[in-house]
Amino acid sequence: MHMTTNRSSSLDKEPGRPGKGNPDSLLIERLEKAILRNAGGLEKFKREIPLLLRKAIDEVIDSPRTNRFTLDEIEKTEKTYLGTKVEILLRNLLGFPKGKILDLSIDGVETDIKNTMRSTWMIPSEAKGHPCLLVETDEQSARFSIGIIMIRDEVLTTGKNKDGKSSISSAGKGKIRWILQNELYPENFWQNLDPEIRSQIVGQTSGTARLDALFRNVQNRPISRVVVLGVAQQKDAMKRLRKNGGARDSLARNGIALLSGNYDSELIEKLKLPKCGKDEFISFTPTIQSDITALKAAGHIA
Repeated sequence: MHMTTNRSSSLDKEPGRPGKGNPDSLLIERLEKAILRNAGGLEKFKREIPLLLRKAIDEVIDSPRTNRFTLDEIEKTEKTYLGTKVEILLRNLLGFPKGKILDLSIDGVETDIKNTMRSTWMIPSEAKGHPCLLVETDEQSARFSIGIIMIRDEVLTTGKNKDGKSSISSAGKGKIRWILQNELYPENFWQNLDPEIRSQIVGQTSGTARLDALFRNVQNRPISRVVVLGVAQQKDAMKRLRKNGGARDSLARNGIALLSGNYDSELIEKLKLPKCGKDEFISFTPTIQSDITALKAAGHIA
């Protein structure tokens, strides 16, 4: 279940198409069409962007190597790098080259990219007079927005920070042409997990024991490979998940089936469990005799 927050944000606004007909709006409309063209259409863009944002955030948190689980735990300098990571992944997804002075060249138009985890974006002076692709993400609610704005003085606050950057003003947010707004992206597995359950998982002394605790305590919910690697904290993490010495053995002995979205998709569907991606796993304790029989026959429980 996604939690809601009280923060004031552009995520709370309805999608709009401000200022149709003026030169800036016509350019922004053209850029939006170019972005969706290169992304393979709106529906594909809507599928890819949430995964891109989850990937960017998870790679900066880097749980497998840092033993950190949420953005709250990363350093201030890494939060800045998160913006760079989003920029790199977006440029790769869309296939546009880097601009001469800004992050992106969309059909020859110099365009900046700015990401925020807060409620506004900090805009450098060199972006003035250019369009900017704005990305906003909220880990608490697991929602994001992405849109385009032309950077003019009238959309910025008058104050500047120590780096000479201005922020998008409240009035300026009304000038954003949203491509996607207030959409869900995959939530951080750890963000809203009961702290007691998290302690039970990460407090185990071995990778196998942590994975056992993970899938014992969090059932009927798809869990990504990224989470598995972070919990195992070992180079051979997937080995700690398999049979013949891995967590799957102890789970099976206790009547808990551990299924793979890659290898057990038909069985997952038959059991009416939540759909799993190819890099996801789900644990399940059957109570109906037909489910018990099917899982025993497949070797998933003892």
